[in-house]
Amino acid sequence: MRSTLLFLLVSLSTLHASAQALSLSDKKLVEAARSHYYSLPLSGFSSMKCAVKFDLSTVPLVPSNKTDPHRKLIEATQFTISIDIRGHASVEHSYPEGSAEAEQQAVSQVTSLLTSLVTGVFQTWPSKGLQGPIPPFDSQIQSIVQTGDGYKLTLNVPGGPVEVTLDKDFLAQEIVSAGGKLVERPEYAALPKGLIFVSNSAVDTTQGSRVDVSYEMGSSDINGLTVPSSVRLKVNQNIDVKFALDGCKVEKGVVLKVAPPPS
Repeated sequence: MRSTLLFLLVSLSTLHASAQALSLSDKKLVEAARSHYYSLPLSGFSSMKCAVKFDLSTVPLVPSNKTDPHRKLIEATQFTISIDIRGHASVEHSYPEGSAEAEQQAVSQVTSLLTSLVTGVFQTWPSKGLQGPIPPFDSQIQSIVQTGDGYKLTLNVPGGPVEVTLDKDFLAQEIVSAGGKLVERPEYAALPKGLIFVSNSAVDTTQGSRVDVSYEMGSSDINGLTVPSSVRLKVNQNIDVKFALDGCKVEKGVVLKVAPPPS
């Protein structure tokens, strides 16, 4: 899980680089594309905080014997995730009160793994799930070109360019970055409120060897907002982990039009 995939696409909505101004017709195309996707910020999303509940039967390194003291400690350890308005996520864990430091050290490899898996998913989620795959500011888009099958956007962002391929209905088909060494294929579900991000599959060759990463994401409506509620994450052939976001507190705020970040 130390793949570049887990760290490269950290919320394109927060990144900015100078770009050549789009033409009026290009701006209309970009706005039409954006409008197809459900946007949490434009719906009033401010933040969310949830407990993370793992299906321990899917987690590597966890003893299968339910009476094992190490398993019991992992079961009693509380994991939480907090996500802010920009999609930045922080994952924390706390051991049960009274657990000995030696016991905590004995399971630290597992708790570190679980923390990194959740963090990895939610570092890549914002660029596709927070408000769709198209950044909110035109200054983050270098160009949009019509193709025979749809459109291709080039995003001018740090570490870019990033190319986003859309079909004729503006549905994202592919996201390519890192000079073609990172290829993602997101999927969206059509709901009355817009296209909702539901899964992603990626091939990462940035480190020389191939890493296949995919995840499926469930969602639920809380406080009038559609937010992530569950994840199944697969990495190559050795990780297939399931976890849910439980007891989520979702905050809403006043929706304000925000100017692009300065050059």
